Amino acid sequence: MKLGKDFFERSAEVVAEEILGKILVRNFGGKKLKAKIVETEAYFDEEDPSSRACKNGDIKKTMEMSAGTILIYGVHNNWLMNFVTNKTGKAEAVLIRALEPLNSESNFSGPGLLTKNFGINKNFHKTNISKNADFWIEDSPKNFEVVRKFRVGVKKDLLKQLRFYIKNNKYISRK
Repeated sequence: MKLGKDFFERSAEVVAEEILGKILVRNFGGKKLKAKIVETEAYFDEEDPSSRACKNGDIKKTMEMSAGTILIYGVHNNWLMNFVTNKTGKAEAVLIRALEPLNSESNFSGPGLLTKNFGINKNFHKTNISKNADFWIEDSPKNFEVVRKFRVGVKKDLLKQLRFYIKNNKYISRK
């Protein structure tokens, strides 16, 4: 079953943890590419010192859009993919950091690698994952433990651990 908008209409912290283990599906290159979401991070409004919402530009406006909106932005010549969460007008999003390939040999162990190898680019920016015919998330049973850590590569972080990953998964971006 595909995840709908209601899945994303909750706090970024809740969605970041609960999206783990779900299956990202993409019609790409004539085949249906599937990968399990194994690592995420939650980001919030301008009160979050490492959030892109601090800059008050297009990223913040996109983070305030409806739940399930895809947010794509560039960092170090890589596209990073986020899903907007919570209610419209509240700037929150979940960064997808790593995927476990299910039907390919692609490397998805990092936010830049996963967008490159999953065929995700700026064309997806501001579209909604719950309304997309070529790109969606399927529900999957949870049969793993979740680890919480501080987010990767941020200079200033909140006191809360907002990085989530599947314990002992070999595909996470940072051990």
